[in-house]
Amino acid sequence: MIFDTDLHVHTCLSPCGKDEMLPRDIIKTAVDRGITRLAITDHFYPFTDLSTLDQVRADVLAACRRLNGSLKVFFGCEAEIMAPGKAAGSPDIARKLDFIMAGATHFQNAGITEFPKYADDHDTARYILDVFAYAVSLPWVDSIAHPFFVPPSVCSGEIVNLLQDSQLLPALESARQNNVAMEISRRVFHTPEQLRFARRFYSLCKQVGLKFTIGSDAHQLSDIGNVRILEPFIAELGLARQDFRLPESKTLGERLQTLG
Repeated sequence: MIFDTDLHVHTCLSPCGKDEMLPRDIIKTAVDRGITRLAITDHFYPFTDLSTLDQVRADVLAACRRLNGSLKVFFGCEAEIMAPGKAAGSPDIARKLDFIMAGATHFQNAGITEFPKYADDHDTARYILDVFAYAVSLPWVDSIAHPFFVPPSVCSGEIVNLLQDSQLLPALESARQNNVAMEISRRVFHTPEQLRFARRFYSLCKQVGLKFTIGSDAHQLSDIGNVRILEPFIAELGLARQDFRLPESKTLGERLQTLG
């Protein structure tokens, strides 16, 4: 169905990316594993040097030419949402990329992302929702990375389970109006609490009529293409091929010439 697609892969230039995540090795690994559509999505912060994105593009294109395979590569980024009203990224950046995925739950990034200390868990849950709602309101955002996945080091997965459907639905309707897709990744299985929320959340997304993307959130070579594990979850949701979205873009080579 969609399991030959991986739209969330980090190179070694992302803080989370292992040293082995060189573009040439990412491309080779993807081809070896039968991936036909791959997206490079390094983190994008307010201080990101745009020249590094150009270098990754060039390295990816060179690797694709050497392999001479049928892999289609998209070039995006995972733009940081620091707080409601504060985002890395812009329409100008979006024009330079095939798509922008927003990271709205990187609250572990102290000094970059804001995460106020609330005494009440419901206030914490509402803040997480406020960040998500801001992300889906941005006209240059195409999808949301691992929505509502908050690392356990930040807070318990029970926090997001405090959010009621009635609280989530206005933000999901905003996402529908702005044509923002929701990523499904292995992060849904991170904890039992996360899985419980994910079942409810993605069911609501389908109810509202949102589209989805699929990605491994690969930080090391062994992660690339690790999307087949999502098959039972996607079947449980009753999603079909037409429920998933691929980036719409020029080829990587044409994009390079445009930016040249």
